[in-house]
Amino acid sequence: MRLGLLLLALGGVACGAAQSGTGFPVPVSAFRPEDRVLLADFSRVNAVAAAYDVAYVAFPTAVGIWRPLTARWEVPRTPPRPGMLRDVRGAVIDPGDQSLWLITDRGWIHYSPNGQRWDEGIFPGTPTTLATDPMDPRGGIWVRLGGSWYVQPRFGAAMPGSPSAALRLAPTIEDALRDMPSLRALAPRLVTGQGLEQGRITGAAPLPDGSGWLLGTTNRGLLKVDRMGMSGTPLPLGLRGTMVGALAIGVNSVWVATDADRWPSAELAQLSRDLAISTVTEGREPFGLPFAAARKIVLEGRDVWLATDQGVARFQPNGGTWTRWSEIDGLPDARVLTLAEHQGRMVAATMRGMIEIAPDGVVTRIAPRFLEPAYALLSRGDTLWVGTNRGLLAWMPGEDALAEPEGLTQLVGARIPVRGIGYVADTLVAVTDRELLWRNPVSGAWRAGQPLAGLGRINVTSVSDDGIWIGGEAGAAFARPTLGILRRLLVPADLPGPVTAIGVDAEYLWVGTTQGLVRMGLERR
Repeated sequence: MRLGLLLLALGGVACGAAQSGTGFPVPVSAFRPEDRVLLADFSRVNAVAAAYDVAYVAFPTAVGIWRPLTARWEVPRTPPRPGMLRDVRGAVIDPGDQSLWLITDRGWIHYSPNGQRWDEGIFPGTPTTLATDPMDPRGGIWVRLGGSWYVQPRFGAAMPGSPSAALRLAPTIEDALRDMPSLRALAPRLVTGQGLEQGRITGAAPLPDGSGWLLGTTNRGLLKVDRMGMSGTPLPLGLRGTMVGALAIGVNSVWVATDADRWPSAELAQLSRDLAISTVTEGREPFGLPFAAARKIVLEGRDVWLATDQGVARFQPNGGTWTRWSEIDGLPDARVLTLAEHQGRMVAATMRGMIEIAPDGVVTRIAPRFLEPAYALLSRGDTLWVGTNRGLLAWMPGEDALAEPEGLTQLVGARIPVRGIGYVADTLVAVTDRELLWRNPVSGAWRAGQPLAGLGRINVTSVSDDGIWIGGEAGAAFARPTLGILRRLLVPADLPGPVTAIGVDAEYLWVGTTQGLVRMGLERR
């Protein structure tokens, strides 16, 4: 039986099923902070302030809100102006309404979480001391400028004045060192990161219950230092890198890998879907994870598999152990481009062919006559679909080469690089650099969809019963086989950088970019 007839038997019963459903998912308008969240490099803290039930953490790109009573994060708040928080160096909480005040070398920023309002202004001088006065009915903050006190109200310009005796100075790093003298000796170890990178403390705020301090650092994010044990516990939020290499959506969490842009190795983070809890896997100190970049994550049971620049890596969260397969173990090339589980084995596509890894870890070469890069894999029954530079190919068990699907070769423009493969309901779809190719599940005939214009070079795809999310250098788009692109998200208006990873679940669209991870709420239209 010819390969084309075998593949046709895997199809469904009606092409119209691919277009079924009540509308399609689109990102909702970002009226709430939860609707559009950007997780960038949260390894550096510029300032920190804490009260009874809230701690504000000023990162260079967003404000984090940590709740001490529940030990959970709220979604970070991104300011309306890029770079707004870059030069922040002090923070204090307004005792009147628990809003946040931040200062820079010349100005101030006020953030009110109740109304999601951001305001900013300039001081008539350089602030040297920051304080609040709970007895001042006007609210706002007090700052010392050139030896004189000024009050900065919530609205209007700073005015000279005389604070009351109840004035409360913002806690400083020196306050923390005086309160816990042993912290001076502990601090160098607390701020030693991967690769023995030495950071520094940037801000301090006492925990309301008196059990210790919150410390902001330049390289390890926010630390909670316990007074009794004198230990520093990281309180990670989101990511500690900006270049997202891959992501995978699990049942209750999302796994994200970031490249080694400013760290000696890549990093792997497990994020709860509400972003309240982040667990960062750093690997073995001081060397970190056994790779510098990952391009695909596959979740298999409790294991996390990654396609990396240094082979195939498997992480077992329960034991915290890593296993790696490289050229020494039988890979034709250490540069692994993608992964897929196929018939109980993990298949890896490299720059020079494909292998499979059995449950016992043994590596076997598959389709040994195929010596080219493969960018996408899809397992369906006995067939392994492969996206290559020569178009969509397929492999059947026992074959030593890949074959072209019957009928696809007759389609003009079919022999171009395929970046993604998937089923939209019962319709097989291949995403090329220029357009969508799809197969009618009844007749088996192949068709070309509308051009994928305006996305730049296609990097990644995510296929579901609703349609295909496609990510490229210029943005992302949602498309359906017969309808083409129905919704676009462009750089920089909607996304902060080129798309490097993409995934979708029932509630959110997750987009990895060169400038961080974006989570967008979805609604059906």
